[in-house]
Amino acid sequence: MVVFEGINFYTGVQFCLRTEKGDPMARIFSTPTLLLITLLSVMPTYARTVKDTLSLPGRQGQLTTNRLAYIEYASPKENGLPILLLGPGVNRGVLSFDSLLSSLRKKGYGYVSLHFSTLPHSVAALGAEKAPYFEEEDFTMKDYAEEMEAAGLWAKEKFKREVIPVTLSFSGAPSSLLKGFKKIIDLAPMVSLKHARPTLHYYYRNLRLANMFNPFGNAVIRAAMDQSYLTVWRPKTDEMIKGFGFAPELEEKILAGYMASSRTLEGFEWDPSETPDTTLRAFVLAEEEGDSLLEGQVEALKNFYEINKNTACFFVRGAEHAISFSHPVTTAIIIDKIVKGESSRANGCYDVHDTNDFRFVPEDQFDSLFSLKN
Repeated sequence: MVVFEGINFYTGVQFCLRTEKGDPMARIFSTPTLLLITLLSVMPTYARTVKDTLSLPGRQGQLTTNRLAYIEYASPKENGLPILLLGPGVNRGVLSFDSLLSSLRKKGYGYVSLHFSTLPHSVAALGAEKAPYFEEEDFTMKDYAEEMEAAGLWAKEKFKREVIPVTLSFSGAPSSLLKGFKKIIDLAPMVSLKHARPTLHYYYRNLRLANMFNPFGNAVIRAAMDQSYLTVWRPKTDEMIKGFGFAPELEEKILAGYMASSRTLEGFEWDPSETPDTTLRAFVLAEEEGDSLLEGQVEALKNFYEINKNTACFFVRGAEHAISFSHPVTTAIIIDKIVKGESSRANGCYDVHDTNDFRFVPEDQFDSLFSLKN
């Protein structure tokens, strides 16, 4: 199935996709979209976005029939630029109507947008008849990293170009374990449960302490944590099913996928030593980020500098946690600068005030930079 990307029409397409029951594209020739199609035919367009799935291997390396990743991709222009492997957020991956993609396409980039096998679009692609792989295995951050690496290998083989992962929020956590990439760009990464969800972290820690000598402690902890996750993911699951027209019978599987993703954050913390010395890791941080998560991100950044890792940093004024959604044009410009090597290798961070206003701040001024909220 394909869709066409047209300038400034992502909001309109998003509305159609999210309000249609059943197949989101079933109403493509309905009256409300005729004007949209007519306008698209006379406006500049980019290469089509293709929707597909990848069969992923299990832990023994063999391809499975119940571990699928939904992907969307667009071919690059003949410009020698690398392919961008776009990691998903905690709720879903990047979709064709998201404004970041139009900004990247205007710069000539091709991309592969990955939805982890635990996310709704991938669960829906697998269908209701099969038990998902993540219900058979206890998922970890390493499993997510392997899914990203598998998608990267697929993209490299298909397009015969270098692949650069660009992660968003949740996918920034397994990004810390990635190998084999020359550059990795992390947009507002999840660096630990402690920083992402402080209250939940302390609850988890206290549960472990309270059940240290309980022979049934693991079961007690699992039940208590899952109950906490259910209060968040049950309504989100309903929202996704209604918004994207997924089959109602997929509800429990989609919910289970979300629950699996939450469990992988338990006890997880970024370890800079996992990043190869040959890899440039670029942090893109948001001014309106939650205080605790921003603190953790800056701590990770300082740790990279401390052990002399190849690192770059951008701090986007006015941006919220989902940087690519609140500031898609600025995000695309930053990605382009990193890809083309137009960022300083000195220890510091660019203070990004506007699309053409980048001010380099050295590391010894970080406390001042990251404490500014206005």
